[in-house]
Amino acid sequence: MARTRTRLGMALVLLMFMAGCIYNDTPEWGTGDGQVHVDINGDSAVVKSKMGGGFEENLSIVGCGESEMKVTGMLISSEIYSEHPDLSDVQSAMGAAVIIHKMTWSSAEAVEEGKAGRISLKDWSAPLNPSEAVGSKLSDNENDWEVIGIIPASENVADGLNILQHWHEAIELKGYVLDGNGLGGVSSETCDLEGQGHGMIVTSIKTEQGVVSLKGGHDDEYSLGDTDIFGGWTFILFFLVVGVGGGVGLFIFSTMVVRQGAKATAEALMGREGFAKSVQMKKDLKRSKKEGLESATDRAKKAAKSSPPPKKQKEKDVAIPGFSLDSVLQSGGSDDGPKTFGGGNSVVVTSEAKNMEESQPVSSSVPDISSTPMPSAGVVSTQPQPERREHFSSSMSRATQPTRAAEPTKAAKPVKRRSVKKRAARTTEPEPEPQPRVENKRASIADDEEFSDFSF
Repeated sequence: MARTRTRLGMALVLLMFMAGCIYNDTPEWGTGDGQVHVDINGDSAVVKSKMGGGFEENLSIVGCGESEMKVTGMLISSEIYSEHPDLSDVQSAMGAAVIIHKMTWSSAEAVEEGKAGRISLKDWSAPLNPSEAVGSKLSDNENDWEVIGIIPASENVADGLNILQHWHEAIELKGYVLDGNGLGGVSSETCDLEGQGHGMIVTSIKTEQGVVSLKGGHDDEYSLGDTDIFGGWTFILFFLVVGVGGGVGLFIFSTMVVRQGAKATAEALMGREGFAKSVQMKKDLKRSKKEGLESATDRAKKAAKSSPPPKKQKEKDVAIPGFSLDSVLQSGGSDDGPKTFGGGNSVVVTSEAKNMEESQPVSSSVPDISSTPMPSAGVVSTQPQPERREHFSSSMSRATQPTRAAEPTKAAKPVKRRSVKKRAARTTEPEPEPQPRVENKRASIADDEEFSDFSF
């Protein structure tokens, strides 16, 4: 909401500065491109214009006897031109066009507001031939309404043509009427214009806004942006002094009021003694800062900037006792390395176990082994197996996992098949006495043994 009010205030200030400046462009004076120039010599005038296709001609002019022609009435409508791209005749030199209801100056001033004549125009690109959007008021009021194309007689008149944009007010034009070239005539007896559509070299324009003279030396000279009381520059200075200065003064006053209210509230909450101490502490802080003393907060900030926090050190690898990674990598291609045993990766067969296995005697008598699968309970080994070391994880998983037969892994070297004794089938012949043999159950990872050696 505050931003909206700020923008609205800025827009209003801008409009006040632009007051009197939002008008149509007027024709430039001179002989160059886009300019018009008039030189009056007695009963004729040399008119030059490059506002359109280009025009230069010496035209006859008519006044009222030896003086200028005067047209007075009520200004109904007007149009200002800065160029005429589609014209190349005398109309291309006309910087403005007006429709005037002829009457006296006093009669025009006496017309009540809202009761003056009105007309709606569709096109007015040709100064002497306006086209109506609705109705035919021009032709109905041919004897009372005049259409006049204005050619400025001087640079001051050309610059002051914006005075014609204030409609429905009394107006008086002075100058010379162009004679011939299909333009309306002038009555020599009454000095009145005959018909509609006249070209006029204007030397003076007078309205209720002011006067535009030939050389700009009139006491009530009109200037773009003038106001009724102050004038143009005086109004700007008054606005700067009163408007801007008053705004700054109101801001200072409102700030003082707010601070006074805050002071009263603080004194009521803290008490007079506490408020006095806080004021004194504030003064002491300002004085200490001026003397170069630093507060604890400032010192802490400087210390934090000067000594940044230490960087975190990288975590060191935890060394495992009895294990050397280098020796494992160097013995990766040797056959003497440990081999896995069983289905998991926790139990391995070391080189010492392998040597013990090779040193055991092998039975010479190896009976045929039937292809029929036999239960594991009846299978015994004739060769004692060395005690195998078990990882502590196997004992932990023994309570939860079912016992399964040991299977050699793919990476392990195939183990020699041990000789087993098969029970002979029952026959009528007497059985020979079995030779004494040492029974040794095959080691299993499910044996209830405790191991305390965890080395590899």
